[in-house]
Amino acid sequence: MKDIDGRVQRLKGYCPLTPKEVGILLTALGYSSDTPVYIAAGEIYGGESRLADLRSRFSMLMSKVLTMFQAFFGFFLTISN
Repeated sequence: MKDIDGRVQRLKGYCPLTPKEVGILLTALGYSSDTPVYIAAGEIYGGESRLADLRSRFSMLMSKVLTMFQAFFGFFLTISN
């Protein structure tokens, strides 16, 4: 897992926001906590622990893996044994 320092990346001219910064930004812009947030990136730098703050603010985090899983297996999840 990569450990990327956002400050170093910004000094290089990149502008990555950490999940925590995204949560703060969306909250400041007035988005409610039930707003779905889609994570378009692959693996988040720092893993699941870095998503904890964002998830605490916005519980409806979606990723391409989760979206794909729901699209593929969604029908089967409605069927009981």
